[in-house]
Amino acid sequence: MEYKIGYILINLAIMPKTSTNVRNRVNKLHLPKTKSLYPLFEVISNSIHAIEEAKKEKLIKDNGKIEINILRIGKEGIFEEISNTDDYPIDSFEIIDNGIGLNEDNYNSFQEFDSEYKIEIGGKGIGRLVCLKAFSALIINSCYLDKDKYWTRSFEFKKTIEGYSNYNEELSNDNRIGTNVLLKSYVSPYKENVPKSITDVSREIIKHFQLYFIQEKQPTIIIKNQDGFHRNLTKIFNSEFKSKILSDSFIIAEEKFNIHISKSFSAQSHKVNYCANERIVRSEGLSKHLVDLKYSILDSLRNEKFYYQVFVVSDLLDTSVNDARTSFNFPDKSENEDSEQIEVIEEVTLSKIRKKTINCIENLLSETLAVIRAEKVERYRPIIDNKFPNYTNLFKYKKEKVERLPVGLNENELDIKLYEIEAQWRKEIKQEGADLLTKKKDITELEDYKELYEKYVTNLNEVGKSDLARYVVHRRSVIDLLEKLIELNDDDKFANEDLVHSLFFPIRETDDSIFSEKQNLWLLDERLTFNKFLASDKLFKQIENLGSDSKERMDLIIKKEEVFDKAVLFSENKIPFESFTIVEFKRPERNDYVYGNPKNDPIAQVRRYIRETIDGETKKRGKKIQASFNTPFYCYVVADITSSLEYILDEESFINTPDGLGYFRIYDTNNYKAYIEVLPFSKVLKDSKERNRVLFERLNLPQ
Repeated sequence: MEYKIGYILINLAIMPKTSTNVRNRVNKLHLPKTKSLYPLFEVISNSIHAIEEAKKEKLIKDNGKIEINILRIGKEGIFEEISNTDDYPIDSFEIIDNGIGLNEDNYNSFQEFDSEYKIEIGGKGIGRLVCLKAFSALIINSCYLDKDKYWTRSFEFKKTIEGYSNYNEELSNDNRIGTNVLLKSYVSPYKENVPKSITDVSREIIKHFQLYFIQEKQPTIIIKNQDGFHRNLTKIFNSEFKSKILSDSFIIAEEKFNIHISKSFSAQSHKVNYCANERIVRSEGLSKHLVDLKYSILDSLRNEKFYYQVFVVSDLLDTSVNDARTSFNFPDKSENEDSEQIEVIEEVTLSKIRKKTINCIENLLSETLAVIRAEKVERYRPIIDNKFPNYTNLFKYKKEKVERLPVGLNENELDIKLYEIEAQWRKEIKQEGADLLTKKKDITELEDYKELYEKYVTNLNEVGKSDLARYVVHRRSVIDLLEKLIELNDDDKFANEDLVHSLFFPIRETDDSIFSEKQNLWLLDERLTFNKFLASDKLFKQIENLGSDSKERMDLIIKKEEVFDKAVLFSENKIPFESFTIVEFKRPERNDYVYGNPKNDPIAQVRRYIRETIDGETKKRGKKIQASFNTPFYCYVVADITSSLEYILDEESFINTPDGLGYFRIYDTNNYKAYIEVLPFSKVLKDSKERNRVLFERLNLPQ
């Protein structure tokens, strides 16, 4: 029970009782040793709030004042005689303000842990516990006004079960308001990690409360050493920080939003922070919206790396923050925000604020982003030149998109991102073509139409170049893969027939499922690119295009509409077939051939395939395929010239090709007309490289 007699407080219970074990609460609280100044920040924050309350009550007329005294370890009076005060460790801080003081409301809130009294301005009610984590005690002496009378309230707060001690309240002899807080004696491990220099402490305070300084809402803050040396934090901010703060603004629905960008050498990532009442409400990683701001940036003057911290502030954000201070009382996105229709009434949404903020950041950091993007593109350019030359025209026509590629992409990721850019470009070109046809009806001046047409054709041609380059890169990759497949693997074995076969032409496919992009018969002969597929690796009786019942299998049958010297006149629907091409693949370095054996003699197999085609009842979609004794057959046996195969070729009177690597023979009999060529894989590689050399050179691809 308490009584006020003659304006002197008689505290019969001596101290207020709390239902919480203070020592236990403090022990459970986590405060990293690197955050040794956080208790000081908590007290300064309370002082700022107290000053703002005093201003609202019109108890002070200016922005208020906070004085911070640094108390170091050392004998009293010694610091006035020495010149190296900053060399002595800091023991305590004394914080003095002229705020509203610990009146009844503030004191009741102080006693209640997790108090919601300051929740509307971001208070969490545990600041005093943070102080006890790093210091042995808080000694508080506060003056406040109550019913036109000035009172003082003093007590100590320690890490004990009760927490409070030496409580006193009485009428004040000094007609002023304000609070004096002593953060007494650092404890380990915090005392070993607190900075010593008054300048370093000053800078850390400014960094923590930078939103106040940026918006010029800070009180006068003076920090003093025991030798009498003092610093004004506003002056330090103006001389060291202010010129480095980048600011801009934008308006949505007649509401003004201010953007401030500062550098942080202690943050872990680039952040955009949406703030209310000088506190951060919501943070987002900036790299989600600006991919170039993924990694830290080197400050050349300090030789340190930093991250940008972006602060978005406005009166609307101050008044729209929710009670829990986790978000704002307006939608993240409106229903028709992505619609092209113009909204009658503009609505504020977080999505719109974010979009405008990113635009401001782009403008404010344009020089920095330009350097980052240029360096990034230079890192990607050799990969694109060597691996993906089909995308080189994007540097000219979609440079802005290329510059905004994410940093740190590997080759596969880069390929996918570039493909996405090119695909969007193709879509735009198609739309340009459609628009051109539409506008032609409305354009009366020929020059206007020519200008649109020339732009469209230019873009269309560039896409065509990209397609050609992609095809050339594809050829280079196919040749490299074939070279790899015919080498000995780790087990001293060669790739099986199916793998080699599939590289030239997909096995177990029909002309209903095969596309020209999936075959690589140009490896054998460029003219085979224009052949139409009939069958691959299937039993004749299963081939819809050939009506034969034979169970013999051929590796590949290809129909040509014209003979080779007239390939340019190719016609898919021309009947009768005027020639056939047969290709037989054998495993590299195979050496178990037997002359005349139906299963192990490739020449005999090919000749049998010819007879099967001529003698069988061949039909295509019910119509007879006319293959006669005079129909020319062009046959390729792709096989390495081993001793067993060489014996068969000698017996069949094959002739060496001019380069000495392969063999050929012309069969002109009463039964069929055929040209059969045996190509070892080394010759296929050599010839295909030579034929494509000029294309590879033009794209600077490795030979």
